[in-house]
This record gives sequence, structure tokens and C-alpha cells, in this order.
Amino acid sequence: MTIIRTSTCSLQKKPHGKPDGQCIAHCSNGFRCPRAVQTSFSTRHKACPVPYCERHLKSGDDALKVYQHPKGFGKILVARFNLPKGYRMVYHGLRQTTGSDPELDPDEDRTLWFYPAPGFAVNGYLDPSLCPGSVLQFAANGGPQEVANIRQNDRSFGHRNGSYGGMEYEASMPIPAGTQLVHNYGSEWWKDRPELKRSNVGTDRFPAPKRKVRKMGKETPR
Repeated sequence: MTIIRTSTCSLQKKPHGKPDGQCIAHCSNGFRCPRAVQTSFSTRHKACPVPYCERHLKSGDDALKVYQHPKGFGKILVARFNLPKGYRMVYHGLRQTTGSDPELDPDEDRTLWFYPAPGFAVNGYLDPSLCPGSVLQFAANGGPQEVANIRQNDRSFGHRNGSYGGMEYEASMPIPAGTQLVHNYGSEWWKDRPELKRSNVGTDRFPAPKRKVRKMGKETPR
């Protein structure tokens, strides 16, 4: 049984003007991983590698844990420790294009567009389905009365037309241990799946942040 701990993870500050040299994941003891990033910086491509050590690239950040949703919504992602605002995570996977992946399932909900720097033009998509360490693929979409607590920023990892890449996410608010990590899949995702009804995903055991509503001049959680 996985224990949800009450300690707080450290905020992984990115070195100014250079790529991460130290893994940004945290270990099961709550401390940041001391290992080096699994691949060195590529001078030829001016590309930063996905900032995880070999173990955390394969198994995922120990500050996060995948569970089955109690109400049958599939897998969800939960914080094992308290995460500070700005906590960094990477959504990583194999880079694919629709032309290179003829068996792409149009209903696949875990792929993510890849916007590598410089330029940030779309360069295919990231498919994490064969990468169990890419645990952000299991973060849920919050319901109509819930608000996202993680968001994508403008950092990318991997080079254009490469075989592997990542896009960085960060905590948009402090995330208490035991809370689900939720974000917004986007209106197009829901438009393409009219048979699905958006529902609140938070539970007593694994809550999700509630959207605040104004009532009598005050903001209160729904």
C-alpha cells in the first residue's frame, strides 16, 4: 500500500541560461533525486534532454502516484507529497506524426502536441502510451465544479524531428498530498467525444480543487 506523506517537496529551480543537470523528480523519501539527467545537452541540436534520470524516466516521479479512480473513471494521478506552486513535471513520450503512425487511434486521449524550441512550431505529437514513467498521461480533466491545478508552460525538451520529447507542466497552486492532479484537456478534445459527459472527478479519498463561486459578495467553494 502506498503511503500519502505530509512532507513538502522542494521547488526545482531551473538553472539560469542552461539545461537541468540534476533530475527534477523526487524520491520516495521526499527528497529531490540527486542523480544526473539521463542524457547530456545536445550542442548540435541546441536541445535540452527530458530532465529525469534513467530510473525516473522509466518509472515516474515518486512524488506522484497513479491510482484507479474509485468511481470507474479510469486511472488518475495523485500527489504523494505536498507539492509547492511551480512544482515542475514533464509530459514525455515518443514523437510521432500522423504519417508515421498509420495505426493511430483517433480516440486516443493521451497524446500531446509537441512544440520544440526554438520557434515552438508544431512538430508532431508525443505518445506516452508505451512510456509508463510518463505519469502525467493519467492526470484527469477537472469537472464543471472543479479547477485545474497544473498547467503547461513554454519549456520543451528534445529536438525537432527527434524520436523522443517532452513538454513541461507546473503546479499552478499548492497541491496538498492526496489531491488529484487535474488539468484542462481543451474544448476540441470534448468536441471530438460528444458521447462523454464532463463530470467532477474529486472524491473523499482523492479530492480535486473546487471552483470558487461568488455568493453574497464572497467567494466560496462549490
